[in-house]
Amino acid sequence: MLNEVKLFSLQKILKKNFRIVFVFLLFHCGLKPVPPPEGKFCDVWHKPIECIELDFRKGIGNLGQGIFPMRMKSIVLYNIEIENQQNVSVEVLHEHRVRITFPGKEPRLYLKIKDKRDRVKKWEKAKEEWNEFFKSNDTP
Repeated sequence: MLNEVKLFSLQKILKKNFRIVFVFLLFHCGLKPVPPPEGKFCDVWHKPIECIELDFRKGIGNLGQGIFPMRMKSIVLYNIEIENQQNVSVEVLHEHRVRITFPGKEPRLYLKIKDKRDRVKKWEKAKEEWNEFFKSNDTP
């Protein structure tokens, strides 16, 4: 009789642990970080205004000195190796803000420039998807 009680409590503990692990896996596996999209970023606080183009998903950076590959350290940290084996550090602060540190200089904050053409492209793509969705539903 005493063994049955101990066995029952062990089963109860295992059930609770299984539930906790299941809930953790359910929420943990769903959200994964995604690098920000490509764009043109400008330093608007310093004159003359400097602009650079970064494409995080393809791993390409154009710092005004040519196109260089970017190495991803993490989703928010990138390195660009420019001429003379110098490393430029790119830190993603937000989808629209990056901090770039050139060797021997202080870090600068670059803001993403919103382009009207990008907005038009997004609306056209959304309209195409909308039309495709309703075309597929209209067909019996």
